[in-house]
Amino acid sequence: MQWTSAIAVAFVAVLVVVTREEIISSPADIAAKFPGNTMDLRSVKSPRLTGAALRFVGQLVRVPVVGPIVAKMLKADNGFIEVREFASTVPDAPIYYPVHILSAEERATHETKARGIALDELRFAPVGENLPFHRWSIQDYTDAYKAGTVTPLQVARAVLAAIEDSDAGDVPLRAFIQVRKDEVLAEASASTTRYAAGKPLGVLDGVPIAVKDEVDVKGYESSYGTSFLGALNGPAKNDAIAVARLRAAGALFVGKTNMHECGLGTTGINPYHGTVRNPYNAQHMTGGSSSGSAAAVAAGIVPAAIAVDGGGSTRIPAGLCGVVGLKASYQRIPCHFPAAPSLAYVGPITATVADAARMYAVLAGAEEGVPMSQLQPPVHLDPAVIEDTNLKGLRVGIYRDYLVGSDDEIVTAFWATARHLESLGAKLVDVVLPNLQSIHFSHAITILSEEATNADALYNSIGSYSPEVQINYQLGRSVLTAMDVLAAQRVRGYGMRVVAEVFKSVDVLLTPTSGTTAPTLAPDVFESGLSDLSLTIALMRYILVGNFLGLPSITVPAAYTKDHHLPISMLVQGFHYNENELVHLARVIEKFAPPAKPASFYYSILDDAKLL
Repeated sequence: MQWTSAIAVAFVAVLVVVTREEIISSPADIAAKFPGNTMDLRSVKSPRLTGAALRFVGQLVRVPVVGPIVAKMLKADNGFIEVREFASTVPDAPIYYPVHILSAEERATHETKARGIALDELRFAPVGENLPFHRWSIQDYTDAYKAGTVTPLQVARAVLAAIEDSDAGDVPLRAFIQVRKDEVLAEASASTTRYAAGKPLGVLDGVPIAVKDEVDVKGYESSYGTSFLGALNGPAKNDAIAVARLRAAGALFVGKTNMHECGLGTTGINPYHGTVRNPYNAQHMTGGSSSGSAAAVAAGIVPAAIAVDGGGSTRIPAGLCGVVGLKASYQRIPCHFPAAPSLAYVGPITATVADAARMYAVLAGAEEGVPMSQLQPPVHLDPAVIEDTNLKGLRVGIYRDYLVGSDDEIVTAFWATARHLESLGAKLVDVVLPNLQSIHFSHAITILSEEATNADALYNSIGSYSPEVQINYQLGRSVLTAMDVLAAQRVRGYGMRVVAEVFKSVDVLLTPTSGTTAPTLAPDVFESGLSDLSLTIALMRYILVGNFLGLPSITVPAAYTKDHHLPISMLVQGFHYNENELVHLARVIEKFAPPAKPASFYYSILDDAKLL
C-alpha cells in the first residue's frame, strides 16, 4: 500500500512538472520585480557535482521523460522565466547579432583617427624590462631576430623543448594537445632564411604563436576539447580567418592548445585531454575555456596565443593567469563560428598590452564573406596616445554595487587601480547597469540554444561528451522554447539601447575581471569534470555584458593576492569599435601595476634559445 501511494504521488509530481505551463506574472507584479535601479544579480540553486554524482546526472538528463523533467526543474528553480517577464516590459525589437550601426558622425570620427597611422609599424616603450622578471614580448622576438642575437629556428627548438618539459613532471601543465614538430621546425627554418636575407615576411615573422583547439589551423585537427570530434572531422583543410591573417604576417604556429570541452565552462577542467594547470600555482585553475592559450602565454612558452570568447573564455583565463586578454567588438575580428554565432569572438591572449595591440592590428578589419564585419570603421591605434599617462578628460564609469559579493582582495585592488587612474587625471563617474540578471539569463539562454543547435546532428554521440557538456546540451535542447530565445533577443535590444546611453556619460567602464581569483583544483574534479554554477557565476560576474551586447573589452593584471600570489586583473570595457581607448587605459594600468611576479611554470624562451 505504501509503495502504491508513493508511486501515485511520484506520478502526479511528474505530470505536474511535465504539463505545467510557464505562465508569466501579471503586469503589476512584473513592474515591481524589475525596478531597474538596483543591483539584481543573485546566486543560483544548483549543487556542486563531481565524479559519480556528475556522471549520474549527465546520464539522467538523457533519459526520455525523466531528462526533460530534471532540466525543466533546473530552469524553473533558477528563474529563467524572468527573461520572458522582463522582455514583456520593454519596447525594444529583438536583436539577433550585436552589431552597432555607425552614424555618419561616428564613422567620420573613426576615419579621422585612422589617418596617417601605419598599423604594421607599431612600436611601444618596453615595460618592466629592467625588473627581475618580465615576459618577452613580440617586439623582443622580432628585435632579436633583426639583431641576429637569436634565430627563429633556435626559438622553435626552445619552444618545442619547453612544451615537452612542461608536461614531463608529476604535475603536467597540459597547455598543448597537438604539436607538429617537423612542420614547426621547417617553418622556423624558412623564417630564419628570410631574416638572413633582410626580407621578413611581416610584423610577426618567426614569432611563436599558439592557437586554441577549436580554431582551424590547416593540417591540424580541431577537437573542440572533446575525445572524438578531431578524429571525426579530420585535419582542417584551411586556416580560420584569424590564423590566415597571422600566417600572412609570418607567425610561427607551434601547436594547438587545450581547452574546456566545447567552450562550455569557465574552469578549464578537461577530463579527456588533461586539466591545464595555472602556471602561478599548479593546484589552482586556469579558468576557461581558453585554458591552454592562457597557460602557454603565462608560462612564457609563447608571447601570444589565439583564443575564443563566448562568455569570458578569453578574458577569464587571461585574468586568472596574470596575462592580457582582448575581446574586440562584435566581428571587429572577423570569424565564422557556428557553435555560437552571436556570442563568439576570436581574439588574442598576450604577454603585454602592447602585444595585444599588435595582434589586434593584424587580426582586425573587414573580411569578404563576413558581411557583419564590413560594417566596421577603419582600425586605428596611435602609439603616442596609448603611451600617454595623462588621463585628463577621460571619464571612467564605476558601478559601485556591482562590486558587492566579490573577494575582498579583488575589491581592494579595484579601488587602488581606480584611485590611481583618478590621480592621473581621469574622472570617476558613478553609473548604473540596470537589470543585469535578465541580461545574464538572456546570455545563458542564447548560448545554450546556439550550442545545442550546432551539436544537434551529433546527438547520437552525446554520451561521448563529458557529463557537464551533456547537461548543458540537454538544457538547450529540451527546455528552452522559441519564446525564451526570442525574449532573450528582445533583452539584447534593450541592453544595447541602455549601454549606448551609459556611454554618453563615460568613455570606458572599469570593473574587476572576475569575482574571485583562481579557484583551487580539488582532487575530485579530474576524472569527470565539475559542475558548479555558483563558481561559474562568480567567474563570469563582470564578463557577459560584453559578449551579449557586442562591446569590446580587455583584461590586464593589476595586483596579486597576499597568500598564494595569484593574479588579480581589471577589466576595461568600451563602446563599439573603441578598442583604442581600451588599449590606452590598459597600458596605463599595466605601467603602474606592481611588478609582475614570476610564475611557477615559466620558460625564458629567448634566453633558452641562445643555448640551442
